[in-house]
Amino acid sequence: MTRRYTILFMLSLLSYTLMAQETKTKSIVTVEESRGKSIVTAPGVKVEVDEFNDTITKITIGTRRFEIIEDYNRARVRMVRVPREKFKGHWAGCDLGFNGYLTSDFSTDLPPEDIFMDLNGSKSVMFSINFLQYNIGLQRHKNNLGLVLGAGWTFYNYRTDQPYTFERDPDTGMTIGVPVPPERDVEKNKITSSFINIPLLLEWQIPSSEPFHRFYISAGPYCGFKLGSHTKLVYEENGNRVKDKGHSDINLTPFQYGAMVRFGYRFINLYASYNFSTLYTENRGPELYPFTVGLSLIQF
Repeated sequence: MTRRYTILFMLSLLSYTLMAQETKTKSIVTVEESRGKSIVTAPGVKVEVDEFNDTITKITIGTRRFEIIEDYNRARVRMVRVPREKFKGHWAGCDLGFNGYLTSDFSTDLPPEDIFMDLNGSKSVMFSINFLQYNIGLQRHKNNLGLVLGAGWTFYNYRTDQPYTFERDPDTGMTIGVPVPPERDVEKNKITSSFINIPLLLEWQIPSSEPFHRFYISAGPYCGFKLGSHTKLVYEENGNRVKDKGHSDINLTPFQYGAMVRFGYRFINLYASYNFSTLYTENRGPELYPFTVGLSLIQF
C-alpha cells in the first residue's frame, strides 16, 4: 500500500514538471532501470526508486532531497540537503542602503558654489532589485570560485533639504541651485534617479570543504543606464503644504560606471560601490562622484 502511494506521488510530481515545459522541448524525461532500481530524471527533478533498500524512494528537487523510508511496516519522509555541484554566486536579491557623493579629492565638504548640493546623508536611501544572475564557474573539480554576471534595477534618492531648486542655467547650460523664496519653509528636497545596473564580479567562497555555509567576497566593475529621474520639493507656504515635482533635464548622467564589492556570511551580507563617472554630465554640473553602502536583505 505504501509503495502504491509512493508511485502515485512520483507520477504526480513528474506530471506537474512536464506540464511546465514547452511542448517543443526535447529529451524532457530520461529513465534508467537496472536490478530493481529505477531512476527518472526531469528538468530540476530526480526520482530514484529502489525495491531492495529501506529507502525505497528519493526525490531530489534543487538542493533538497526527500527520502521515503519504509521500515517496520510503516513509512516516513526525511529531508536532507544536497550540496550544489556547480558554482553559484551572490547577486540576485534585494539591496537596501545609503547613497551619497564625494568631491574629486574624496571629501564630503562641498565648495561654496555647490552648497545647494549639500547632502542629508541619513535620509539619502537607495533600493535595488537584482533580478538577473548568471553564474560562470572557473574550476573543474570545485565550485567556490567563479564569475557573476547580473542585472539590477536601482533607485537612488539624494536628499539635500536645502532651500534651492535644481535648474539649468539658460546661458551656460550648467546645473545650478536657485534659491527658494524665503516665505517657503522647505521640508524636503531631493533628486531621484533609477538605473539598470550590470555588474561583472569575481567571487571567491571559503572554505571550499563547506557546502552550505561559506564566507564569500566578490568584486568587479559595473555599468548602468539611466531609466528616469525627477526632483521633488516639499515646502509649507501660508499654512499650506505644497509638493513640486519636476521632470526637466538637469544634466544627470545617462550612463554610469564604477566598481563594486560584496561580501557576507549566512544572513549577514554587505555591499559597497563607487562611481568613476560623475553624478552630472561632465562639465554640466558640480563634479561629484556617487557611492553606496548597504545590506542585501533578500537573496534569490
